[in-house]
Amino acid sequence: MDLLGPNETLASLEARLERLHLLRSRQHQPHPRRTSSCAFPAPFNFSHWRGPDVKMMLPWCEPRTRPPTARSLEELAVDPAIARGQTVAVLPSLIVPCCAHSGTTFLWRCMRYAFHPTVVCGRPDPTRRHVPLYAEREDEWSSSACGRRRYLLPGLAGNIQGHWDYRKEWFFYGGGAAQWQKGWDDYLGVELPLCFWEPEFQRLLRLEPLDNTLAHSRRVCRSYEDKTHRRPRRACLHRTCLPLDLQRVKLGPGYSEQYANHGRPRWQYQATKALPRVDPRQHTGAVVSDMTPNYLCSPKALKNMASAIGTPRHFRLMVLVRDPVSMIRSSYKMFVQWGWVRTGDLNSDVTAQLHALRKCNASLYDAPRLVATLPPAELLEYFGRCWRGTWAQFVTNSFTFVCLASWLAAGFRREQFLVLRSEKLRTMGAHDLLSQVSNFTGLHYNQAVLGEKEEELAAHCEAPDSAYNRARAMQAPLVNSHSSYAGHNAKQRTELSATVLAELERLGSAYADMARVELGYPE
Repeated sequence: MDLLGPNETLASLEARLERLHLLRSRQHQPHPRRTSSCAFPAPFNFSHWRGPDVKMMLPWCEPRTRPPTARSLEELAVDPAIARGQTVAVLPSLIVPCCAHSGTTFLWRCMRYAFHPTVVCGRPDPTRRHVPLYAEREDEWSSSACGRRRYLLPGLAGNIQGHWDYRKEWFFYGGGAAQWQKGWDDYLGVELPLCFWEPEFQRLLRLEPLDNTLAHSRRVCRSYEDKTHRRPRRACLHRTCLPLDLQRVKLGPGYSEQYANHGRPRWQYQATKALPRVDPRQHTGAVVSDMTPNYLCSPKALKNMASAIGTPRHFRLMVLVRDPVSMIRSSYKMFVQWGWVRTGDLNSDVTAQLHALRKCNASLYDAPRLVATLPPAELLEYFGRCWRGTWAQFVTNSFTFVCLASWLAAGFRREQFLVLRSEKLRTMGAHDLLSQVSNFTGLHYNQAVLGEKEEELAAHCEAPDSAYNRARAMQAPLVNSHSSYAGHNAKQRTELSATVLAELERLGSAYADMARVELGYPE
């Protein structure tokens, strides 16, 4: 049988056979998106349950009161006290502390996509255009494989099904919550292998039967041992593992079929969150984010951070600001939709909050420009006494000058802040946005990979009013600001009287001028 075609030489035949051999070898290899560096939970038989799973929680481990190191991974990597192979928890060092309804959700989705290690450590495929070689596995994120590139590695949140996903708002430094006294372990979360941060592992984990993932999360919770007492080792619960009543939790139809309550334990402990633990010599590029919008105007969050770890120089804080009146109205519509505001209206609530601010300090309320003349100690005292930073304090949350000036008075430096107006964010193209974020944070903008995925990048990072979207007549929302919400008499409830509106504009204008002159805010 003649293998040569009519116009084929021996050399071309050899090339054809080589391509065929390469194609067959690829067919026998596992698909890269189906591989994972972690073993999946083994099936678990709840019918033969032997664990002491009861309603009353077992004694918790003693909370760790000393904070873990807040140094950067670059500093830890050269520390001789850190032995090779020892892992450290990566604390959040990229903070987006302000402000709600100013574009934080859009920014989060864009950065999570563009600065994830799968993209940052990826590379173009020389054999196929528009199909880059993503760094799917955690061993490709190491310094030896990824070099000195920095990437975003957000903390994880676990849900009732035993699945894990990235968490935007970590509330790591307390915010308006009352959990700061629980100890550092509560904030670091359970210790998980780095492969849990692989998107493909997270996806495949969701395909596991509910029994398997629940059993796995339970083993995570009970794998910690109490070493604080001189007695035989006994199981101990981590502080981020919560008792869940699985007979009362409403599971989806698919999960209800997988998990029949009959004959199985009612109460289980479920892991809820985890920060990445890395070898600082192997993964120097990891950066953890905390995008909690109310941080900036929360004296509690500032106090917790500054008193616990100081004001580390490698911290970066991105502040998204917006016109106070439009931010207040947008926030209030969300509160109405979610049922947080059950009575009254925006006008009465703003009036009450303005009255409370004046009662707290009438001199600075009547003459707000005096705030710029206050010494640091007096400014922090004013901030701590008159600001709260909770979601309900939307009036003071909109006066970001006082909040940012207080963080600077506490020891942070101006160069650690990137202030970006929401109006500008709405018009920025993906390239301009990622370049600015990359230059400020040090996160690597992998244009060689992202350039091969123009439409995918646009879906994540093109603002609604950018030139790219205007050319295509696309109207993707910047954030879910509830601007079109009209239920529960939202329009009537968000109207402001002329007197209240004038008072808001008076204060807002004064603070905006001081922010521009004193702190160099952008126009």
